[in-house]
Amino acid sequence: MSKIKNNSIYLFKMLLLLTLLGACKSIKPDRPPVATQEDPPAALSQVNIPIVIPLSFLEENLNKDWSSKLFAEKGLSLGSGLFADLDIDRTGKISLQGAENNTIKVRVPMNLKGDLKIEKKVFGQVLSTNFPFNESMSPVISFIPEIGRNWDLNIKNLNIDNWGRSMKYNLLGFEIDLDPLVRNQLKRVLDNQLSAANLTRLDFKHMAQETWEAFSEPYSVEEEGMQVHFYSVPSRLKVSEEITLDQKLILYLGIEGEMFSKIGSKPMIAPSVLPNIYYNDNKENFLDLTMPLILKHEDLDDYLNKEISGKQIRTDSKTVLIPSNLKSQQYGDKTLIGMDFTAIRNGQSEIKGKMYFAGMPTFDMDQEAIKFENVEFDVKTGNLPAKMGIKSKRRKIQSQIQKMATLPIGNLLKEARLEMQKQGYFETDFATFRVKNPDLQVEGIYNTAEDIRLYLRTKGQMDVRLKNFK
Repeated sequence: MSKIKNNSIYLFKMLLLLTLLGACKSIKPDRPPVATQEDPPAALSQVNIPIVIPLSFLEENLNKDWSSKLFAEKGLSLGSGLFADLDIDRTGKISLQGAENNTIKVRVPMNLKGDLKIEKKVFGQVLSTNFPFNESMSPVISFIPEIGRNWDLNIKNLNIDNWGRSMKYNLLGFEIDLDPLVRNQLKRVLDNQLSAANLTRLDFKHMAQETWEAFSEPYSVEEEGMQVHFYSVPSRLKVSEEITLDQKLILYLGIEGEMFSKIGSKPMIAPSVLPNIYYNDNKENFLDLTMPLILKHEDLDDYLNKEISGKQIRTDSKTVLIPSNLKSQQYGDKTLIGMDFTAIRNGQSEIKGKMYFAGMPTFDMDQEAIKFENVEFDVKTGNLPAKMGIKSKRRKIQSQIQKMATLPIGNLLKEARLEMQKQGYFETDFATFRVKNPDLQVEGIYNTAEDIRLYLRTKGQMDVRLKNFK
């Protein structure tokens, strides 16, 4: 009877041992499961800025410095023995008006004077007659402004809509129309004048270059001694222009690129030249940045060793575990944290081994922290009773490791919001730009072979103010 009882006790202990050993799924760091998560997307970002410039601003620049002489030439042939001397002077300030179809109409007061000459041979004799004229007029010229590839404000489809008076004259029974002659010469002169330095005072290229550089300039935030630097690599520049009936020139400047981050020393970003310009068909005012907080495994290891290594994990009143040498890696869709441990028991010798803790990285909105969920746990040691004892306390151990491995980033998010407002301000020669009330949210979290990536997304609008204008 006693023998049967002893066998029953033995079988019970064996079943208990097998149950405890089988209760935890074995973790094999060298043979991780296949990840099922999709690769993290590129952190694409874009900003679209409508820059509103009153036509009065262009008008003022056109009227600051101007030469009164527009055109002067003698002996222009009109055909059929007709010639003309022409002298055209600008006599007043240019006025601009926005019209339909993205057109600007320009009224240019001018004075047209000269001589019409007719030379005819009659019976072998050359007869010559002059007809002087001196006329004031204000022709209306229209054109479409267009930003060129060199960032000049080009003049497209320049046309003289009307002269404000007839350009036909009667000379000895001949009707002479000066329109074709004067039109061709004046269009060439006005094209040069409107494209000259008066309009390029705005320096659109410099404005775009500064915006391009501001978009790629790194900015830094700090969380408990951990410095994180966000920076972008711009890749595409888009621009278009619009003339409105409320007398504005609107430039739609769009920049696209990819955002990156680096922990530790500030990255050295080499300035890049402006790329080719693409047409911008978007007229909205928005800033949409996706910023990856990239936590490389070696940086995570530094944090975990600082927070966990050497700390006590109590399993019961007689035993504590001291973890050390923590190291992380990808483990399927989870992050695996491996650590050495020393088990200290009252009145008994120390036991050494390894523990493995694998969990899915998630972002806790309430705590504003990166945590590990859906935890797996395993222990490796040559001491079978110790292995059983630790596995029997796995929930308690998991809970403590889970708590210590939490990475709070609330202050980092707060600093990132403040830094966005600071970095979102820059100046050009004629305007200031500022991000209005950027909203920073966590977009998602991804686990890769090299790191854990927390995607932060900020949205807002740009406030653009021309200098000397309200």
